[in-house]
Amino acid sequence: MTTPLQRVTDPAFVEDLSADDIAVVRQKRQECQDLENAMSYVRRLLHGRLDIVRSELERRQAGEDPADLEAIIARLPDMLSDGSRSDALPRPPQDLAPDSFAESLVADLEDRFPASVMSKLPDMDAGQLDGLVVELRAYEAGVSDGRGSLHRVIDALQDEIIRRYQSGTADVDSLLQ
Repeated sequence: MTTPLQRVTDPAFVEDLSADDIAVVRQKRQECQDLENAMSYVRRLLHGRLDIVRSELERRQAGEDPADLEAIIARLPDMLSDGSRSDALPRPPQDLAPDSFAESLVADLEDRFPASVMSKLPDMDAGQLDGLVVELRAYEAGVSDGRGSLHRVIDALQDEIIRRYQSGTADVDSLLQ
């Protein structure tokens, strides 16, 4: 079965864009942006879990005893607000209504790294926490690679739209309709 991401990152999706109607190119771009929003959401969930595990690991490496779950929960605001990972400007608000693609990504994340794992952190030793960090990073790298492929498609679609406006083959007034 082909996933939505596989379908839109297949080279055929952007093959001969100049033959497509501008409305089709815009629709393809919107579809890709919707997929990117879903992937970004899952990536943020992954980062939250990774931040929590890293925080517990750092605490232990500083010589502190494993925390109980209540202590971990008390530290969540600090763990999850530890600044941005990017120097990029914040993205404008997006429609975050879950769609079937986002739901399937979250389900896959939950299958691999159930939220219940976070409640077991106090019972894990340092080796298990290190292993969990490695697994979360690897999963995040896969999500990031998928987003990168998707961004290249979005760029190709955006370039085609810009080319049409610059060449006069697309009418700016059509945006208002």
